[in-house]
Amino acid sequence: MIEVILLVNDKHLGERFEIIKVKPVFARNILLPKKMAVLADSSSKNAYEQKMKAAEIERAKKSQSLDEVFTKIHEDGGIVLIRKANKDNTLYAKVDENDIIEAIKEKYGIEIESHFFKLKKKLTAVGSFAIPFMYKTLKKELIVNIEADPEEAKKHKKADEKPEELHEDGVKKTKEEIKAEKEAERKVKKEETLKRLKEKYK
Repeated sequence: MIEVILLVNDKHLGERFEIIKVKPVFARNILLPKKMAVLADSSSKNAYEQKMKAAEIERAKKSQSLDEVFTKIHEDGGIVLIRKANKDNTLYAKVDENDIIEAIKEKYGIEIESHFFKLKKKLTAVGSFAIPFMYKTLKKELIVNIEADPEEAKKHKKADEKPEELHEDGVKKTKEEIKAEKEAERKVKKEETLKRLKEKYK
């Protein structure tokens, strides 16, 4: 591994004017030819010294700011997302890092890069989830509370309670009553069929 000074921000490698270690072949074939980095030799370190110090101070400020935001979110009980879900609490649309950073930005006014959240797979159901977060040496867990849209829940409840048929006298029947009546009808028909067969083959 060799050391290089990054000249660009890259979500996979690091931030501008940060010294990182990479494989020599990667530096030689990608980073150096594309001017994404320079070798971190004594000459480059001297040339970029002021910029590296300023960048280090900025990273420290960013880390502190993020730490404060996460403390506030923790005090608030986590981030709340309202999403449409079916009656089994499965979401119609999966939740990913972009949904999380949008919620943080809306409530706390801070923009966070999505790649700092280490979400293994998208969230697909209502519930509470602990999402790992990592920025440099700062490691946190963000609690994301996904709640079902109350309007959608009302629709499901209404659909479950909605009568499907009417009695002959116009009185509404529940699903359970309909099911019981159909079962009784099938039983009567079965008995009538058996009776006819017995009469036929006497």
